[in-house]
Amino acid sequence: MMLLRPETVTAERVLIVAPHPDDETLGCGGLAASLARLGRQVHTLFVTDGGASHRKSTQWPRERLAAQRETEAHAALVALGLDPAAATFLRLQDAAMPPHGSPAWRAAAAAIANLVDRFDPDLVLLPWRRDPHCDHRDSWRLVTEVLAQRHPRPATLEYAIWLDELGEADDAPRPGEMDGIAFDIGDAADAKRLAVAAHVSQTSDLITDDPEGFRLTAETIERLTGPVEKYLRPCDR
Repeated sequence: MMLLRPETVTAERVLIVAPHPDDETLGCGGLAASLARLGRQVHTLFVTDGGASHRKSTQWPRERLAAQRETEAHAALVALGLDPAAATFLRLQDAAMPPHGSPAWRAAAAAIANLVDRFDPDLVLLPWRRDPHCDHRDSWRLVTEVLAQRHPRPATLEYAIWLDELGEADDAPRPGEMDGIAFDIGDAADAKRLAVAAHVSQTSDLITDDPEGFRLTAETIERLTGPVEKYLRPCDR
């Protein structure tokens, strides 16, 4: 796997696709922070509202938790050195994205197409197409269907959050499908860890009335906040 410096990326406008608030940091926060320092424009698209992480909490019903996660997302972008105003929140339901081809799916695709037309990215950072989470896979499909209509189509890199931890054999890249590349993000590693910590509902004891609620483990955070970020690039690009 090639290890590259962020300055080798020639893209001037980078679109991050985050299935949930925190994926923007865990998956590609180091590269995004590094590119922002180099003067590149970065816009973050948050696909779902993140409101399903603590389903049994009565103190934090979905609407309140979704608002909290949006606040955390803005704080994380600031920690990464990104413009918090350069963010779009689709607010689709976490763990319940609309069925493919449904009116709600088409409406989301239209909103993304409008964003892509306005921002005109030349690089899109996507979740890995078979990452073992339904929202990651659906987000990849939703956005790539929009990108397929672009001429020329922007370059893409895919980041895996859960593949190494929860993936099965069929989830992994297939022979001839992807090339692996990695970026040295050591200069941005501290900013990335601060951005992860900004997602307090996912990393701390903020929500105390749902013992079964989701929480990022120390092991997962350690795995995803090292000095190297790994990506997959389609071989046909």
